[in-house]
Amino acid sequence: MGICKNKVSQYIPTGTMEWREIELPCGSTGKDDERLMCDECTKQAKAMYPQGWRNTPGDTCKHGTYVGDAYGPDYICGHCEDAY
Repeated sequence: MGICKNKVSQYIPTGTMEWREIELPCGSTGKDDERLMCDECTKQAKAMYPQGWRNTPGDTCKHGTYVGDAYGPDYICGHCEDAY
C-alpha cells in the first residue's frame, strides 16, 4: 500500500484544555507513534487486511497473530508457516 499525497489532521495539546490542529502527510508517524492514514488509505488497508492490524497494516496475519512490521519484531505464525 503506497502513501498518497493527502493530509491527515491531528490535534496536539498546547496548554491546559487547549489544542492545536496540525496537518501531516498520510503515512507519517503521529504524536503517539501511530501511523497516520487518510480515509481513502484506511479504506484500502481494511480491504487488503480484513484481519486488522496493531500498529501498521500487514503486521497481523490472517489468523490474528502479530507478526511485526518492517521496523518491529518478526514473529512467525505457526499456522501460516505450516501452510507452506
